[in-house]
Amino acid sequence: MKLQAKRLNSHSTFAVLFFLIISIFEGMVFLTNVGALTLPDGDMHANASYAMATGQIMNLPERHTDRFGNTIKLQHISGDSRFLHNKGMNNALVMDIIGDPMATDPYIGNQRLADQRPSSQVTLPDKTFPSRANQYFPLVYLPQGIGVWIGLHTGLSPYNVWQCGRIANFAFYLLLISLAITMIPKGKYFIAILSSLYPTIFIASSLMADAMFISICTCFIAYFFSLSTHDKPVTRGQMGILIGLTVCLFLFKTVYVALALLVWALPKSLMTTKRKAKFTGISALIALPIYGLWSSFYQIVPAIASIADNTHFMFRHPLKVIFTISWNLIEFPKKLLKIGPTALVPTLVVLTAWIILFTSNRYMAAGQNSPSASIRRYRYVWVSIVAFFCAAFLAFLFIDLTWNDMTVMRTVHAIQGFQGRYLTPLLPLMTSICFFPPEKTSTTRAPQTPTDSIEETPRAENASPMQ
Repeated sequence: MKLQAKRLNSHSTFAVLFFLIISIFEGMVFLTNVGALTLPDGDMHANASYAMATGQIMNLPERHTDRFGNTIKLQHISGDSRFLHNKGMNNALVMDIIGDPMATDPYIGNQRLADQRPSSQVTLPDKTFPSRANQYFPLVYLPQGIGVWIGLHTGLSPYNVWQCGRIANFAFYLLLISLAITMIPKGKYFIAILSSLYPTIFIASSLMADAMFISICTCFIAYFFSLSTHDKPVTRGQMGILIGLTVCLFLFKTVYVALALLVWALPKSLMTTKRKAKFTGISALIALPIYGLWSSFYQIVPAIASIADNTHFMFRHPLKVIFTISWNLIEFPKKLLKIGPTALVPTLVVLTAWIILFTSNRYMAAGQNSPSASIRRYRYVWVSIVAFFCAAFLAFLFIDLTWNDMTVMRTVHAIQGFQGRYLTPLLPLMTSICFFPPEKTSTTRAPQTPTDSIEETPRAENASPMQ
């Protein structure tokens, strides 16, 4: 067992180094070649980073009604015009920005002009410059806020202040993913490859909150699978960590809390049904009041349709809504491949790495050929699939409610506004293929004999390099 632990630590070290080397190289390219304010939804991510750094992230918003009848909460942020009046900002999709990863962003020059502009005191939002700093829970922007705060208090130019926010966000991402690679018992190199794909690294090296979503989801999945391989019941401390991660999933972006369904796949030898119910109840008791209060007072939900009308339509025609979202889920891979090499290359890399992981971890225990036994044996795979589609369904549903007029659409229609990066945090679920529940409970496990110890050594030595 000591040899096995030593080899596991060795795998972790090399996988983390592999991830860091590739990711840091890609991150340096993006930090250099892509402008700090060239990103999707810059009026949200940049302004929220500045609000966090200047202590304005909890400014109480004013309530208004938009032209669709939706209640909106406008949070006013005051500060230096060189940061809040970003005339060189380029709001574009990730895949459009990194179509040529080595090309220099033509917007960098305009963004750097803020360094020469005079400073004045302004307040957002105004007629020219919008702001959505209060769309996500404030802690999502903690890394960026720390970086911007450091830049502001060290007298850096406005552009370099934004760069500090990007670097801090990137460093936090590298830290959490390295932690996840260390925690997960198998599939370490798969997680390393998945987390170092250049679309993901662009997100991580920007001011986008999606870097937090990806890293927290990866940590949750890695920690869950680390617990699933234990031969003793989950302790109070371990359940506390699970609860903390679940609360973060709910607060940061609610759709990703579907990952908590994995906990219900743990066998009773690791967590009884009563403790699973307790886990769910405590997580809800912590997350719901915090999110409910913040959402009711602060959160803005941008929409270009009547949310009330769409909600009414959804409850009147639930089957139509379910069918439409299901059709969009099926069609999504086709749309992804139409983007071109920017999406095709990362997709092929992920599929190749996953096939290697799958073929090197195939295992069917003796006597597990019946359908019911197979379902029990691959319970983590089935629940991972359910969690993925639940989260994806909720993400499509939110976009359908806010960015589409459901009342005038046909049953089969493309839901506008959905982006592939919404599914990126769920991809680590693919590691579920190499995890299986223990065959014996900790209470009935037979004592280990010297022969068993001898047999374990070859198995450890023959461990897959993808683990």
